[in-house]
Amino acid sequence: MAGSFTYNENLSTARDYLRFRCGDTQSTYRRFWDEELDEILTRVSSDVEDARAECFSTLAQSPARLLTTKDATAGAFTLLAIMNLYARRAAEWGAS
Repeated sequence: MAGSFTYNENLSTARDYLRFRCGDTQSTYRRFWDEELDEILTRVSSDVEDARAECFSTLAQSPARLLTTKDATAGAFTLLAIMNLYARRAAEWGAS
């Protein structure tokens, strides 16, 4: 799926705030398209923290998304370790 990527550091929209909370603020290493985040926000009634949990759950289950990610916290971690990290984050934030 190709889409658009926007981010305003003023956090003027729920999508901007969700990107900020997920660390998805650089278009070069984007994890989600705008359209995907908008759909997630719609499904959780615009609750950013619930949406954040869904994003972490998606990242935990989607290695292809992480291959385009330059995660500053990753360092020498393996892809499996990064996916496990997102699974733990998703559990902490209540994703199903």
